[in-house]
Amino acid sequence: MEERSSDIIEIKDSSVNVRELMEEIESRLARRPVSKEELERLSRWKFSPQSPEGYREFDAAETAHLFEKGISPPKFTNPKFKYIRGPIRWLFIKLIELYAFLDKKLSENRTRAFYSVLNELILLRGDHEKLKRKFEKFYNEFVELNYTLKKEISPEFVWSNEFLYEEETLEESETLILSRLNPGDSVLAINPEWGKFLKQLLKAQIEFKAVTWNKSQYSYIKEHITNSVSLLSFEEVLPESPLPSKIISNTNLCLLPNWVLEKLFKSLASKTSTGTEFIFRYSNYSNRMVSPFQPILLTQISESAFREFLQKLGFKNIVDTKAGDGFSVFSFRK
Repeated sequence: MEERSSDIIEIKDSSVNVRELMEEIESRLARRPVSKEELERLSRWKFSPQSPEGYREFDAAETAHLFEKGISPPKFTNPKFKYIRGPIRWLFIKLIELYAFLDKKLSENRTRAFYSVLNELILLRGDHEKLKRKFEKFYNEFVELNYTLKKEISPEFVWSNEFLYEEETLEESETLILSRLNPGDSVLAINPEWGKFLKQLLKAQIEFKAVTWNKSQYSYIKEHITNSVSLLSFEEVLPESPLPSKIISNTNLCLLPNWVLEKLFKSLASKTSTGTEFIFRYSNYSNRMVSPFQPILLTQISESAFREFLQKLGFKNIVDTKAGDGFSVFSFRK
């Protein structure tokens, strides 16, 4: 993958006129000597639209304005026009204005056709938004039906994704999660597997409560690690409010079924208070063991879709940190 240059400047504000900006840069460069290094640096500048994916939301009013704007005379800031001065410049501007006026008059039929198409686009956009709302309602009902039909995960070996005798050292992404916790924090650890991460919380003297949905893991944690653990069903998913100010999960989210993740994040959105901080991690690849037999991954997570899903639920300050062990650590707030 090509390394991104630190000199690349992206302008994502749609109100900035890139053409005028480049003309201003060229005119200033013409008035002073420029070194070869500066020219190479300027040549790497890149201007991109407001969206990182290259998509700008449709604005009917702005589109109509741009269509009616037509041809406009140059501002003569470009060095190419520096010899056009005095009466010649005035005459040049008037000729362009006359041409723009005639072009507008001669293209009235084209204008009517454009507004007809624009009107249809607006109507179609309204219908599209209605269909989106209906689809989301249908999908929520479908997910709720999944909760009802799949209250348990079988067989249980699906949950055995970490050896009981695994060494106590943390992976890089787990260390990253731990570094964001302080002894004074109130923490809720969701699905801590067999409790390796809970041991690190105890060593760091961080007060926590743990929640698991697996009976075997609950019994093991309760007997060997801590009493601060609760066993819940998938109907509950989370304990009753109020919940701690920091909610974490060191488990790979991809090891959980998609319908569990759906209910988990929707429950977090409804049960937590404003300002609650969340830290989760996931990897779409089985990279935890040096073995040809890797744990099964029940879910694939799309980063962009996951971010959009969190935003729709009302979460903000979403930050994705890539760790060296192949995991993505997602942190966000309510």
